[in-house]
Parts: sequence; C-alpha cells; structure tokens
Amino acid sequence: MEKIIAYTDGSAVASGKLKGHGGFGTFFPNLFGKKVVYSKGYLNTKTGRMEQVALLYAIRAIPLDLECELEVQSDSQYVVKTFTENRLSKWIRNDWMSYGNPIANIDLWKKIKEELDSRKNMKLTMVWIKAHQLDKLKKNDKIGRDKLLSNPHVAGNAVADTLADHNRHKNKLKTDI
Repeated sequence: MEKIIAYTDGSAVASGKLKGHGGFGTFFPNLFGKKVVYSKGYLNTKTGRMEQVALLYAIRAIPLDLECELEVQSDSQYVVKTFTENRLSKWIRNDWMSYGNPIANIDLWKKIKEELDSRKNMKLTMVWIKAHQLDKLKKNDKIGRDKLLSNPHVAGNAVADTLADHNRHKNKLKTDI
C-alpha cells in the first residue's frame, strides 16, 4: 500500500487588533511525484479551526478511489488525539457531545468525517510532531538549523508552519469552510 505523508499546521491571532486573523498550511513533500502545498488566510477564525482545515485539505488531496495510507504529521494534539484516542467515534456515538457539552467545530469534524467516509481505500494515520523546533535556535545558529532540517519531519513541519502564517495572505477569506 502506498504511503503518502502530509504535514499540516494552523494558526490564528488570539488577541489585539488582528484577533481572528488566521491561516492554515498543508504540505505534501511528494504527492504523486511533486511537492504540493495548500494555504489560505482567514479573517475570523481560531487556531483549532485552522488545524482542522489543514487536515481537511490533506484528506481532500487524496483521490476518492486511491488505496493508500495517508500519514498526517501535525503539531496539534487536539487534532491528532481526535484520531489516536478515537474521540471522533465517541463524539458521533454521543451525538457530537463530550461531557455533556457540544464539541467545538462540529461543522468541520462532520466535513472531515464525510471526506474520510468517501475514501474507503484510504487509511488515515495521525502522528504528533513537536511544534516550532526551529524557533528555539538563535538566528545565526546555521549548524543547529541545518541539523534540525536534515530531519524530513522537522523540515516538513517547518514548511507547514510557514504556510499557516496569516501574514503571507493579502486577501483573507471571511469564512473558513
């Protein structure tokens, strides 16, 4: 079975005059022989939603009938644990409730579930990766940077992180779905 790896990230400004400005990034280092990126900016969103949108784009990039494993590397524990701890299945069984409260972003989880259900031959594997590993280095630490970037997962996460920065988008959308 073919294995396809995607790196996803989402971000949003939590306070200040740009509160709600956000973006997502989805990066495939090798999707059918080429590098593929998806990235958009939004005006009124939150980080969790952007993390979900990044995953949604990763899933939608896979043809409906392709037999493959899609491994998504994400620095969002919320998104990763939704699958590794079977939270999505529990939420569905509990009518989208968790501990008596409606779960956040039901609209996006329903879209993700719909896209997964339409890809019967695709196996989704979620992997958590530590966020912002390059940020901890000093600007002039070229050796440390090169060492970290020699790890393809750190490099892939760094690309997704850059893509998720809302500042790269001059024309931001009003809605994220």
